[in-house]
Amino acid sequence: MKTKTKARVARKPRKNPYGMIDFSFGDIQYQIDPSRRKVYHRWVEVETSKTALIMGAFSSVAAAVAK
Repeated sequence: MKTKTKARVARKPRKNPYGMIDFSFGDIQYQIDPSRRKVYHRWVEVETSKTALIMGAFSSVAAAVAK
């Protein structure tokens, strides 16, 4: 009796598996997930109003570095 085998799909490795970026804002270290537009402090999601403020600061710094 033959057993069925499933075809396996090879996954492509990601460059950065989590896509998180460390960012210091106001002497506090945050982790930013730019693909989801979320900000974490000690792996706990930051409130929405503070997220907008931190993401704005991060975007302005990232734009200045890109130039």
